Amino acid sequence: MIGIIDCNNFYASCERNFDSSLKGLPVVVFSNNDGAIIARSEEAKVLGIDMAVPIFEIKRLMKQHNIRGFSSNYTLYGDMSKRIKSIIRGFFKDVEDYSIDESFVSCKGFIYRNLFNYVKDARDKISHWSGVPVSIGIAETKTLAKLANRIAKKKYREIGVYIIDTEEKRVAALKATNVNDVWGVGGRITAKLNKKGIVTAYDLSLIDPAWAKANFSVVLQRTVYELQGLSCIPLELIQPDKQNIASQKSFGIYQTEFEPIAEALANYTARVAEKLRKQNFVAGGIRVWLGTNNFSKTDAQYFPEITTVCDVPTDYTPYLIKRAVEGLKVIYRKGYLYKRVGVMLTDLRDNSDGTQNLFHANARNKEIEIIKKVDKINRLNGRDTVRSAQQGFLREWKMKQEHLSPKYTTRLQDIITIK
Repeated sequence: MIGIIDCNNFYASCERNFDSSLKGLPVVVFSNNDGAIIARSEEAKVLGIDMAVPIFEIKRLMKQHNIRGFSSNYTLYGDMSKRIKSIIRGFFKDVEDYSIDESFVSCKGFIYRNLFNYVKDARDKISHWSGVPVSIGIAETKTLAKLANRIAKKKYREIGVYIIDTEEKRVAALKATNVNDVWGVGGRITAKLNKKGIVTAYDLSLIDPAWAKANFSVVLQRTVYELQGLSCIPLELIQPDKQNIASQKSFGIYQTEFEPIAEALANYTARVAEKLRKQNFVAGGIRVWLGTNNFSKTDAQYFPEITTVCDVPTDYTPYLIKRAVEGLKVIYRKGYLYKRVGVMLTDLRDNSDGTQNLFHANARNKEIEIIKKVDKINRLNGRDTVRSAQQGFLREWKMKQEHLSPKYTTRLQDIITIK
């Protein structure tokens, strides 16, 4: 048996977890630059607020129903995710971190236990200890477990657990699920399936897997097998090595000059370099891109990108910033209203990689000592206490976050004080 543990309305629940005044109120979380809705509490869903709806369209509704809105606080959400996954590992030995708010778990070895009672106890403790409610679905396959989790949320939210452990439950779950709600079945595939009379998950489970592969893909073939109760998507207990680490954010206001764009790029590069070191990698390449507002019907459009190779694989922030800005100089053009800039570190390798360059002086040991000291200072005194001059201080390009909540779990001055 395989289970999936999913945090309910994760971003909204994180905000509510640290502010008791939000209890019972509708809560929504905004996208970058406070542009659209990316998360909703159950109370907000009841009011008919859809995902991705622009904020300006629901301003009146938010005021009318006292809906509380928050800017995306990814630092808080990321740290809460780590805490929850740490608790999960106390109950389940084999865990696959699927996303920021979802984890697949193995439910093998419960022959001498009551599976429901154990999982219900785990669910209650994970929810209580983290402050974020979770739901758990369990079945023979990952795809069926996703359906079970969906049922747990919709029909058994107070209990928070649903197990598909009989043929009758499997068939009932499939018949009650539209094919577009099946894990891995997208909109385009749904439209094609509907044309062939395949409307529910049950309809999909009845087709010949070989036909699904021949007419669609091996991915849909696996989905059919999984819906039939044959597991063919195993747990990924050893996470595959990352191929890249990237960062891209929209500017708070359009940028036209090179300097503020370069400053933003330097900051994004510093962030991905930090992640690189935390994961014990070095990067052999860098990709930089620029972008105008692709939704504008009047502005000139320009979406250049450039890829460059490092002299030697490195995690040294000053060098990575230098190469990223050099790439930006090549692709930057005056006369455009730029909406975003992004950077990606590519060709990731273990930091023990000893690749050298005949035409590049070996300063690796010196760089390691410097960056270790910089990381330690920033860890003790706050991010960017020591920074590259290219990162600047004004940050007029910074994205809008007018409703940002405190970083309750990662910044000392934001820790809640009990009076």
